[in-house]
Amino acid sequence: MVSENGEPVGREGRTKLLAGRISCAVGMIFAVVGVVDAIAGGGASISAGALGAALGILGYFLDANRLGTATVVLSIAALFFSLAASQGYIPGIEASDRGLPAVEPSSGD
Repeated sequence: MVSENGEPVGREGRTKLLAGRISCAVGMIFAVVGVVDAIAGGGASISAGALGAALGILGYFLDANRLGTATVVLSIAALFFSLAASQGYIPGIEASDRGLPAVEPSSGD
């Protein structure tokens, strides 16, 4: 078997590469869930994008270089999409941030 770098790997290397690919796959799933949550109006949650990016970085260090890079890029894009949707910058998706009143209530004067 050959790694993504083109170097032959043994049993330990195959296990490390498999763990990296699994980590990246789970990270991509978290990124997609973050986008779906933003479209569904779930609010400003950056947890899925941040966790996806962290799993992509882990996959990169476990020798899944190209897949790890793709996971990090997809997760960061999902994170930016989620934040933009929560602020109302995406057409068709209502802003989910908290609206403040125009005037603060008086203290009972």
